[in-house]
Amino acid sequence: MTSPKNKTFDLIVIGAGPAGISAAYEAKKFGMDYLVIERGLLANTIYQYPIGLTVFSTPDELEIEPGQLNTEGNKPTREQLLSYYVRFVRERELRINVSESVNAVSKEGDLFRVLTDVATYESKAVIFAIGAMDHPRRLGVDGEELQKVHHIFRETYPWVGKRAMVIGGGNSAGEAALFLSQEGVETTLAIYREDWESSDPKQGCIKYWVKEPLEQERELGCLTVVFFRSVKKISESTVTLEDEDGRELVFGNDVVFVLIGSDADLTLLETLGIGFQDSKYGRVPICGAENFETQVKGIYTVGHFTEQRHIAGAISAGRAAVVHLAEGSGIGDG
Repeated sequence: MTSPKNKTFDLIVIGAGPAGISAAYEAKKFGMDYLVIERGLLANTIYQYPIGLTVFSTPDELEIEPGQLNTEGNKPTREQLLSYYVRFVRERELRINVSESVNAVSKEGDLFRVLTDVATYESKAVIFAIGAMDHPRRLGVDGEELQKVHHIFRETYPWVGKRAMVIGGGNSAGEAALFLSQEGVETTLAIYREDWESSDPKQGCIKYWVKEPLEQERELGCLTVVFFRSVKKISESTVTLEDEDGRELVFGNDVVFVLIGSDADLTLLETLGIGFQDSKYGRVPICGAENFETQVKGIYTVGHFTEQRHIAGAISAGRAAVVHLAEGSGIGDG
């Protein structure tokens, strides 16, 4: 969908994940003149999930309106969830531009100017719902630039019959190791012992519904778990680790997945003078706990790149930001 290039919007939303879609729907209900700009696809972060992944949240935690996410079981797959969000946007005719990148946002008097690779827009307010997948974290070791090293795991089948190493301690690494080992890939999971042994979901450890089948794969001899201190180097055919006792261990492999988290690109927010604080999730923008407005009036931050790490919280935040904007500024006719 294309929007006029020379007009002033009530609201521009940057990002079309669950938080951005929720904000757009709320803005439409309030009668706002709004636009969502997404550089990738609708629900792009969910699109990056592994193919066939079961999302371990119940439909009521994922729906923007209740009762519309139909699943074969009690948990949707990646594909079912993507289909739901796409249908939601199309059926409600939400105004979303995909494959359009925002290059700059600046304050111009009482308005914000949003420059993209397609057009320049002006808006009375901006909601950032940008996700947190821009910069996969890296080990910073020799060999990480090799073609066999990947920082996102999408599917298993290219690696069947080969040797894979997964490096990481969170759910993404656990899911990748599980998918690979279950399909017969000779899989090694390199993980810190405290991450493997932790059962505190708030610490970002592997969730129990992934951990239990991983332990079963390990008992069956289909998965090797290595407790390591650091990665020393990666070569075309090996990975060298330092184990807990300081010994170097060399593992032969054909593919390596470095899944140690990712970070949002905060450049646009920094340019606007938004403040940040450190949290257990990393560096996050400072905003109101209930309305999600930053110290720059008219700029809101919602979604996965903030402390809303679950889809239900992101949806709620997108809605709350628009309600605060409408009630506080009189924008819209809701």
